[in-house]
Amino acid sequence: MAKNTCDVDLIHLEDVNYCKEEIQELPLDNLLQQLKLVADEKRFKILYSLSLKEELCVCDIANILDSSIATTSHHLQQLKKIGAVDSRKQGKLLYYHLINKDLLSIIQFVLSMTKEVA
Repeated sequence: MAKNTCDVDLIHLEDVNYCKEEIQELPLDNLLQQLKLVADEKRFKILYSLSLKEELCVCDIANILDSSIATTSHHLQQLKKIGAVDSRKQGKLLYYHLINKDLLSIIQFVLSMTKEVA
C-alpha cells in the first residue's frame, strides 16, 4: 500500500521561505474578519440582494431576510463597518447599496463554484 506522507522534512527551502514571507505580508486579521462577516448567511443574502438590485431600503432587505428591521440593521452596520456597503437617507428611509465591487466578484466566484460542484 502506498504511503501518503513525505519521507523527508523539507525539500524546497527557498519555496517555503518565500511563501512564509508572503504570508507574513498579508493583512490576515482584516481579511479573515471580512470573510467571517460575509460568511454569515444573512449578510451573504444582503450582499447578494444588493448585487441584484442597485439599492434597497432597510425594510425591503428585512423582508428579503424574513427578519426584523433591528436585526437587519445590525447586519447592515457590520457590513458598513468593513466598507462593503454604504447608505443614504431619504426622509425616514435608509437605503443601502454595495460599494465594494470586489465582494461582488467573490459572490459570483463562490456561486460559480457551487454550480460546478452540483
